[in-house]
Amino acid sequence: SRLKTPRGIQPRGRSRSWPAMAHSLPEGMDISKWNMLYPNYINSKKTVQEGRRIAAEKACEQPRAFEMAEICEYLKIPHVCEPDKAYPRDWLIRGRVRVLLKTPEGAYTHPEIHTKKDVMLKMGELIPKLKGRANGPPGPAIPGLGVGPTGAAASSASSKDAKKEAKKEEKKANKKK
Repeated sequence: SRLKTPRGIQPRGRSRSWPAMAHSLPEGMDISKWNMLYPNYINSKKTVQEGRRIAAEKACEQPRAFEMAEICEYLKIPHVCEPDKAYPRDWLIRGRVRVLLKTPEGAYTHPEIHTKKDVMLKMGELIPKLKGRANGPPGPAIPGLGVGPTGAAASSASSKDAKKEAKKEEKKANKKK
């Protein structure tokens, strides 16, 4: 069975395996004017130049679009998860979430959260508490990039470090002679 997006268009590529995460949207609803939130906005490992929009202390490590959508679901904020979209400054990180904070009539959709920044701060607070994060933040979304080396990359990195240390020791020994 194929998933349908809010506009009734069939998703392409990887999004077929991702569950549709839309908060009770009527068919044909225009989401083009909704606020967009990218994972980089709340990633504590990113700099302001790389797209972080809230304080690093209030942000979370390596957030994912589906986690952001899960928080919107919890807060009962109308949202749409778009897994195939990418942030222009960091196009390797996939996914974004569109949220409706204010209806076209001018009413807020949540009693306490009225701005994009409020949503980002709440996400930064709640994402680390998700069940999927019980063992700490996930690794980078792209294998081989991000937080730290794993597997074969870790062993090659440690052997490189060992080689550098050996060279330093050799230089020190040669200087003493």
